[in-house]
Amino acid sequence: MKRKKLDIDSFSYYGAEIRYIGALPGEKTVFLSGGKSMGRDGIVSMYRSSLEAAANEWSVSYIPGLKYSEAVERGLYERDKGSLFAFVPMGIKCASLSLISRCLVTGGGVISTVSDDSIFSLEALSSCRSLAHSLSRATIIGNENLSYIPYSILSALDEGRDVGVLESALNGRGIRNLVREGCPIVKSFSDFLRAPRYISFPSSKGKYGIMGERFGIMDMERYEK
Repeated sequence: MKRKKLDIDSFSYYGAEIRYIGALPGEKTVFLSGGKSMGRDGIVSMYRSSLEAAANEWSVSYIPGLKYSEAVERGLYERDKGSLFAFVPMGIKCASLSLISRCLVTGGGVISTVSDDSIFSLEALSSCRSLAHSLSRATIIGNENLSYIPYSILSALDEGRDVGVLESALNGRGIRNLVREGCPIVKSFSDFLRAPRYISFPSSKGKYGIMGERFGIMDMERYEK
């Protein structure tokens, strides 16, 4: 069976050709950046962050195929608001059709920094992570063994973009150095906003959940009687 032809677009970004299908991230997009070394607390925080971002009508960007990625997808889908943007460390034609469909159905897209037929590489992973930092308004970092501050994060800070770190990632020396530089420590996305409309909270009867944890969502503008 032949693979359906993809409608791939491109644009130039600081001299590099960026390939994508679907849409590109807008102003209200948060990059949830995790790594291969993430424990249960970090993954749950990524789920809550994606859930809260969608509830507050923010879009979410992420890197698929990592330990935290499914939690990010699940959080956004369960709230059914906001768009999902996947930055893939490979060519667009090597990305799975199911991934592309999952992003496109939300009004999001799939973005790559390499040629369409390129297979996965660590170099592509690094470049797509850097691009995700650059094209997102805010970043929450959950990499738990980050021993240094990547240049892409420093650039995001220099450009006035918001960067926060998960409490669960403080084991990494690079994360602790970011905190010393003034980056806030957050448990989830709502901590990142000055006046969030929606906030998740632990609840044994909550509608939302992952890994045995349940959460409800509180509307800050609606008073319960």
